[in-house]
Amino acid sequence: MIITASAANEVSVEKDELRHGVFTYYLLEGLQGAADRDNDGAVTVDEVFSYVSEKVPQVTGQEQHPVKKGTAEGNLVMSILN
Repeated sequence: MIITASAANEVSVEKDELRHGVFTYYLLEGLQGAADRDNDGAVTVDEVFSYVSEKVPQVTGQEQHPVKKGTAEGNLVMSILN
């Protein structure tokens, strides 16, 4: 499974106030629990992709859109929350 920061024809935006690229900031935030939409204590690929796909375009004025490539059977867990 691959999640990229932006589509091939887009530029990945950096924001000084986030101290990261926009995608990296929201990816990390999502993995730390913000993407756990069903509140089951696990963040899956689909949850984190949904989260960054919502946040990144909002913050970049619709100029950057993450992309997901590949398939997985079942729920591929990316992080477990304490």
